[in-house]
Amino acid sequence: MLLQKLRIERLRNIQTVAMHDLQPFNIFYGENGSGKTSILEAIHLLATGRSFRTHIPKHYIQYHQADTMIYAQSQEYRIGLQKLSSGEQTMRVNGDSVATQGQMAKLLPVQVIEPQSTDIIDHGAKPRRQMLDWLMFHVEPDFFAVWQNYARALKQRNSLLKSYPVSREQVKTWDQLLATSGEQIHLLRELIVDQWQADVQAELKYLLPHLEIELEYVAGFSTELGLSEHLAQSLQKDIDRRTTNYGVHRADLRFKTPIGDAEEVLSRGQKKLLIVALKLAQIALLNRSNKETVVLLDDLTAELDTQAQQRLIRRLHQLGSQVFLTTLDQQAVQHYMDDIQLPYQLYCVESGQVRSVSI
Repeated sequence: MLLQKLRIERLRNIQTVAMHDLQPFNIFYGENGSGKTSILEAIHLLATGRSFRTHIPKHYIQYHQADTMIYAQSQEYRIGLQKLSSGEQTMRVNGDSVATQGQMAKLLPVQVIEPQSTDIIDHGAKPRRQMLDWLMFHVEPDFFAVWQNYARALKQRNSLLKSYPVSREQVKTWDQLLATSGEQIHLLRELIVDQWQADVQAELKYLLPHLEIELEYVAGFSTELGLSEHLAQSLQKDIDRRTTNYGVHRADLRFKTPIGDAEEVLSRGQKKLLIVALKLAQIALLNRSNKETVVLLDDLTAELDTQAQQRLIRRLHQLGSQVFLTTLDQQAVQHYMDDIQLPYQLYCVESGQVRSVSI
């Protein structure tokens, strides 16, 4: 789903903004605090129900307002989201109510590349696991239903582990569903990681040609034992810690170089380029599944050098992505957009107002 129209109401310093005739590349420039990133935040919120800047709705809903609303339109779809300060939300597709955020996310795959992206490498397994599962969700049709089964069983098992006294038999009643769905998720992840690995290597040849980096998927449990047996053997440990210590919810994705883990040996600049390669590879996988990705690229010129910026823009164009890009240096961005002759629209953002600029 590529966006043709976008309307944002009551989000941060944006009262009302309406944009029409959106292009494959949409460039937003202005001073810090003008509202550039809020436009990207609105698109992410529409697709996922979450901001990539904060998990608290009242922090992005305008002060003294009860809600924020985002509406977008493509050739085939009209989608809208109303988010209340309480966290409740209403979603519509072509005028009909939508029950789950997953239905919106399927229509609008969104990738974010922004200043905190290196957290994926530096801040534990969770963001890496989320990155992998984003890819799973969009390219593997069976993943979401299996994950829901696993999450339900895990929630129930953990709830029983927190009770006192703990009933071992009651805990074990959830082990079969947890093990069956967990093994399915593990096998699906292995297949996807193998495909992703090939695309990552292709992207790294351009972005970090002198470095060898391999993806290593860690299951979160002993694959030799199998999840069912591992759960049985770790039951006492789980009771002591009052949580399920092993399973696909503990999986990780590690990045290995010949001289050590990427988080230890790569510079911050190299980590940024690795993240870009990982996300480009994901977009390439979706592209082969005939899915178009909307890319939210925050503060491009501050994050990457000129060569990397040009490589990224060219590659996103090749992959058929629609890009929403923010920058403080619109002249530099315009220069290489004109140089590689890609269609784009320029927008000036001032105090929450967005104005289309003639090119």
